Amino acid sequence: MDVKEGFSEFLKNKILTVSILMISVFLMLSIFAYLLVFDNTPNANNQFSEIALKDPGFNSKFIIIPNKSKVNTGYFEGMVTGFPSQCEYIFYKNANQKASDLILQLHNGREKILSSTQYDDLSNKHLVGEHTFLLGTDKYGRDIFSRVILGIRVSIFVGLLAVLVSLSIGITLGLMGGYFGKWIDGFVQYFINVTWAIPTLLLVFAIVLLFGRGLGVIFFAVGLTMWVDVARIVRGETLRIKEENYVQSAISLGYKWPNIVFKQILPNLIGPILVIAAANFATAILVEAGLSFLGFGIKPPAPSLGNILNEHYAYAMTGRYSLAMVPAIVIMLLVLSFNLLGSGLRDYFDVKK
Repeated sequence: MDVKEGFSEFLKNKILTVSILMISVFLMLSIFAYLLVFDNTPNANNQFSEIALKDPGFNSKFIIIPNKSKVNTGYFEGMVTGFPSQCEYIFYKNANQKASDLILQLHNGREKILSSTQYDDLSNKHLVGEHTFLLGTDKYGRDIFSRVILGIRVSIFVGLLAVLVSLSIGITLGLMGGYFGKWIDGFVQYFINVTWAIPTLLLVFAIVLLFGRGLGVIFFAVGLTMWVDVARIVRGETLRIKEENYVQSAISLGYKWPNIVFKQILPNLIGPILVIAAANFATAILVEAGLSFLGFGIKPPAPSLGNILNEHYAYAMTGRYSLAMVPAIVIMLLVLSFNLLGSGLRDYFDVKK
């Protein structure tokens, strides 16, 4: 099959095409998160008590009061860590001028008075405006849309690194066990069985409790729980491929084992590896969200879909369903997109296992 035929077959696989489009959207949102959200401060943690617990679609006027001391942040640094707040936002319903003061009627029923020295420059169009909070605000008055977008970034990042950790360990052990056999294969199988006997969440809890909470610990812990499936599949496929004529011929001709393993066997494992990687990505997202929901994951105020859900699930009982439903739906869509990717890749590569 040439490249053109392969691409044509790829496009015919509707499940694969849809999943890649979904994942591409999530990737773009996570990469350019701080450029897309209204609250682009680190962790989208700007808190406005006057607009706490507002429903999706809530619209408010605002006034910006620039800070006297500013922190200069580079463009690319800001894309990664966010842009420190350079001003104070004041959200209000109505404004009335009295003498030399501007009286703002806030959404919580209070008033805020700005002196003439504070609002003299408000004729500047960049210092006044209005904003619609697409997903509303949380109990601290933070923009939920901004925090959910950053939560997607955390899920994608943890999933990617966890999958890389699991693939590195699983492929290495699976290849070594399947190719060399004997005591090496016995050790690999024993290691697989022991690790497999430990429940995933229990092992992750143990690692997190041992090394503490943190983004690095989370993806490493999740990756260490998912390498078993990779190793098992790679080992089985290696045992099968090793018996093929072209591999046996290479062995007979005296080729060194690194050449056989990495040039003859590994390229034929790409299909199964991609399928299990997609499934592990979905699992990593679920495990990270579960850890954060239970309080063992990403530390607040850093936004994670799990801790956003943890902060707001109780509000569903009071009729504010969106606060709990939004992060849950996003988690569902993320997991669904990678499960669909795995299903599409399985059909495309015709993986039977």
